Amino acid sequence: MKRRAAIVALVVLSAPGLAQDAFVVEVIRDFEMPRDRLFDTALLWLAESSRSSKSVIDLKDKELGTIIGNGTSTLGIAWGVNVPMSFKLKIDVKDNKYRLTFSQVQLNFDYGLKPIEQSNRASVEPKARQQFEEVAASFHAYLTEIGRASCRE
Repeated sequence: MKRRAAIVALVVLSAPGLAQDAFVVEVIRDFEMPRDRLFDTALLWLAESSRSSKSVIDLKDKELGTIIGNGTSTLGIAWGVNVPMSFKLKIDVKDNKYRLTFSQVQLNFDYGLKPIEQSNRASVEPKARQQFEEVAASFHAYLTEIGRASCRE
């Protein structure tokens, strides 16, 4: 009987449509800059983009070329309704290439935090995706500005 209950539980947990896919946005771009310089510039960008880089950065491993941090923003979810949003941001760098991965997105409603996967996905996720694309564009612009500044030196 215990075995049958375990099999039923496994079937229910693995049934399609019951498990929600995690919302992850990944942006991969080429950028003509050595790996170490991309890493250092990414750290600088995170520090300048936030109030306190110490509270933002969870991991920085130059050998791996990986930075993991916490981000916050405000997401407009409906006409005139803005909700605080928090997320994990992972930055991976290689020579002449970087990847930004946004995950673990949480919306902070008056009644508490709610994973974006439990929201109206069809409406909210495209808005979050667009906002993450704008963050990625900001990072790319920052890299471009730093690259130009180093060329003038």
